[in-house]
Amino acid sequence: MNNHRTNRQQQAEETKSRLIDSALKVFSSKGYTASTTKDIAKEARVTDGLIYHYFKSKEDLLWAILEKHTLVHQIQRMIAELRPDMGIEDTVGQYVRSLFQILEENNDLIVLIFGEAQRNAEILSRLSMIVNQGARPLAGILARYVNQKPEDLHLAVRNLQFSVVQYYLIIYRSQRDMQDRDRYLQVTSRQFVQILK
Repeated sequence: MNNHRTNRQQQAEETKSRLIDSALKVFSSKGYTASTTKDIAKEARVTDGLIYHYFKSKEDLLWAILEKHTLVHQIQRMIAELRPDMGIEDTVGQYVRSLFQILEENNDLIVLIFGEAQRNAEILSRLSMIVNQGARPLAGILARYVNQKPEDLHLAVRNLQFSVVQYYLIIYRSQRDMQDRDRYLQVTSRQFVQILK
């Protein structure tokens, strides 16, 4: 009897997860406002009513997406991979490449967050938190290499992040030119280090 119940619970979690992932795909392609629960149900291959068994509203689905697909943990993992024995050039280079990889792996989420942040103050607030949390650790690491005020380093890292994100959203996603991507990441890292020194 317990196995049957566990299987049902597992199936329910899988359905909920599929609904969240389907909503992410629909929201990122159509935009949150233009998307309907019917669109999400069609993407998830379920009935429209099943969505309301798991979520009260379309907005609940949006917050479930942001909770499930948080970038904070990925950014923390990325920072943890920066070894103390790396020089400044290698540190910045690895950070920029890892950040770009996170963007590629989370394309739908990135498109959704940046699109909806313009219309939703709470999403904008969460995006700001993610950017600040991602910038602080690298700024702390860079303080070992350069003599600058902590707040200046933090601002410099934020500028670097925005540069990489904008390149990804505006140029890379439309062209998918790997050579241009590699050159951009290499030159951006090198120029950033030169500015810091």
